[in-house]
Amino acid sequence: MSKQTTFLIVNTLIVGITLLIMAYMVHLLHEVSFLIVSSMVTLLGMNLYYLLSKSMVDDIFTINDKLKYKIETTLHELNTPVSTIQINSELLQLKLTKSQNLERLNRIDRACDNLIELYEDMEYYIKKEINSIELSSFNLQQSIAYSVQKHSDLKRDITINISVKPIIITTDKRGFSVMLNNLISNAIKHNIEITTIDIELNQATLTIKDDGEGIESHHLYTIFDRYFQSNTQHHGFGLGLSIVKEFCDKERIGIKINSSDKGTVFSLDLVSVMERE
Repeated sequence: MSKQTTFLIVNTLIVGITLLIMAYMVHLLHEVSFLIVSSMVTLLGMNLYYLLSKSMVDDIFTINDKLKYKIETTLHELNTPVSTIQINSELLQLKLTKSQNLERLNRIDRACDNLIELYEDMEYYIKKEINSIELSSFNLQQSIAYSVQKHSDLKRDITINISVKPIIITTDKRGFSVMLNNLISNAIKHNIEITTIDIELNQATLTIKDDGEGIESHHLYTIFDRYFQSNTQHHGFGLGLSIVKEFCDKERIGIKINSSDKGTVFSLDLVSVMERE
């Protein structure tokens, strides 16, 4: 069922219930047959509301659909230039021998990989908005290792230890990866003194622990709020942990945070995604 249809049905039902209450009040005040009054008022009111609101709602959703279509077509067109850059880069690597030139090509390749990842993120977001995300089964250990590898340039001298057995979980794979990336990058970016990040799986609980300066206690109540930033000097919009919380709520993954001056621990209860195996 489309969002537009759902919107119209829900709002029409709300109006219908309101009209029923009004009809009942008329019945009490004037002792008119409730069945007759409620039937006439509700049917007339709901039809009138539906006809009047449909044209307005159609305009709103038409603009939304056009915007979504434009984004989708633009994303599709991005594939061509990115693929062209990748192919030519691979051909040049076969011919060039100077290490300086090869390093420049490697930078171009990494930039292409970043563009592809941005494309996949936007594609995922569009699919999520239209409720077409499919669940898939994948190896938790491999997913974590991939997320850690993506942060190899960002982590500086930080050691990231992984103690996770190769189990299979079933969930929104892309969303799970985005959640992991946000938790890891959050630990790296927001801790100056951090030296180690430990990622462990104990039964069904996945923990991501750092030895940084910790989070101030009064921030723990708002840390998952959208646009929240404990330090405005950091780049970004304060969306990372709100994205984490949104995904966990959607997939019924319990999330807890424990922080002190000795570090911060995020705990994820993966029972719900393990039960789907």
